[in-house]
Amino acid sequence: MQLTSSMDDPLPKAASPTGHSRDALFGLILVAATFTICLVRLCGFAWAYAVDLPFEDQWALLTPLFENKGPLHYFFFQAGPYYQGLGGVIEWYLYRATGWNVCADAWAAVVVLAMASAAAIALAARLRGRLSWSDAAFPLLILNPIHWETMILTPMLAHSILPLLLIFLLAYAWTLTGAATGILAVGVFSTLVLFTGYSVCCAPVTIGLALLLWLRPAREDAERNRRQAGLVLFFLGGAVMVFAHGYHWSHEAPGWRFPVPNWWDYPRFCALMFTNLIGIRAISAATAAVGAVVLGLVTAAFISAAVRVWRREATARAKAVWILTGSSLVYAAFTALGRLPFNIQAAFMWRYIALMVPSVCGLALAAEEWAAARPRAVQRCVMIGWVAFAGIIWCNFMPEQYGAVIAQGKKRWIASYLKTHDLRAANKEADCDVFFPAPEAPWIADRLHWLEQRYLTFFRDVDSRPKESPPDSGR
Repeated sequence: MQLTSSMDDPLPKAASPTGHSRDALFGLILVAATFTICLVRLCGFAWAYAVDLPFEDQWALLTPLFENKGPLHYFFFQAGPYYQGLGGVIEWYLYRATGWNVCADAWAAVVVLAMASAAAIALAARLRGRLSWSDAAFPLLILNPIHWETMILTPMLAHSILPLLLIFLLAYAWTLTGAATGILAVGVFSTLVLFTGYSVCCAPVTIGLALLLWLRPAREDAERNRRQAGLVLFFLGGAVMVFAHGYHWSHEAPGWRFPVPNWWDYPRFCALMFTNLIGIRAISAATAAVGAVVLGLVTAAFISAAVRVWRREATARAKAVWILTGSSLVYAAFTALGRLPFNIQAAFMWRYIALMVPSVCGLALAAEEWAAARPRAVQRCVMIGWVAFAGIIWCNFMPEQYGAVIAQGKKRWIASYLKTHDLRAANKEADCDVFFPAPEAPWIADRLHWLEQRYLTFFRDVDSRPKESPPDSGR
């Protein structure tokens, strides 16, 4: 399993100590500056567009809080095809601590995305043994308003933002050198990805890696590596048994079926999910071709990592690439399976972007290793191309436009409801439904009344109690 091996694939360092020191300082400054700029933009985005109003799926996702259940119940609460997991526990404490302030959800997302960016940088630096200026690509790609839909439209950490962090932490765990530390870290983070939102798509990937390492342990000290992989499998087997107890499959799509008549649209859907990440949201042969190229490169990186593991050459980098690329490939396939029966345009949903990010990060790590054996000019081209790719994605300012429209609609709805205390009237006057599938559902009205009685969410700072009639003067 090589959990006990040292980092076995560092990239070449600068020949001159002075040059290496200068490069390291430049890399640190550039990465820190990029991280800061990205964080400032994301904080400004949350400050400007987060509105304190439960919206869309939140009315269902917050059910354990409406029912006054505890954090453990929230951990195992299933919404659609996934459990809330760690996201549910965080939501439980966050909402109770803030009086159900929905804006706190957006700020929690900022914190989680900052942690995910830092984890990605730490992983890349660990694999090569040092920080590189090209690591500035990670905050450009991760610490980015492209995640706006699960930040400010329908805030939900468990869907994909928290899973993004967990996947990077799991990839990092697979590189740890201490036997006990590595086994424990892989087991814990594998369990969390299994139970937390759509990071469940990473579970078969990490189980598959552990199984392959058990069947084909690294040649050096093979028996010990096999035992370590066996312990990880034992840990994960217990987690899977707990997961399966009480789980029920839900595809969430009306009229879902498998397969669809045009079965070739499944790989096409996956390719379009990659064009969605890049910012191209149009269906054409050209866009499908662009997505197919990225999909093909990611798949090649995953296969290359799999071949190295099979050959008993499982380096830390190969394991990290396996986890990052494999997680996104499984997620894309899972999403195509669930959403293509609805329509192929579903590939362009913004909330799917977060879990496509690990794949291109894994591809970058694989490309960096490939370029290390090439001339220095090739290495520089790969590094520049990686940062430019992330920069193009960061320069997409459509999220700010969407955020402004959504924020205005939510604020109009709040003002109308506080004036009328009528769900139907507020929906009509604001031209904004807080629950699109059933805009006038009685259970939504009941939950609004429940929040109003307790002065939670947007009722906190407003005395919305009806005024009492003045006493009869006896006239």
